[in-house]
Amino acid sequence: MTKEELKNHLIKTLPPILSRQGVEKHTGGLIKAKTMRMLDCQGAGPMEGRFKRGRKVFYSREHFVDWFIEESNPLV
Repeated sequence: MTKEELKNHLIKTLPPILSRQGVEKHTGGLIKAKTMRMLDCQGAGPMEGRFKRGRKVFYSREHFVDWFIEESNPLV
């Protein structure tokens, strides 16, 4: 699967917004909510498309997927 195919698949299957806990759930535990929190604090997470409502942080699907694809490297 190419990065483009993975991106298209994620755009089709993920909900329009993802909380940090949703990221953990929808990536099958690949990325933990705690990891997202740490990446956000370091400025290394998806900065664009990140929102806060009360104490909850959430991401738009498109910006999360763009960040996820950019940070992922295919194994050959």
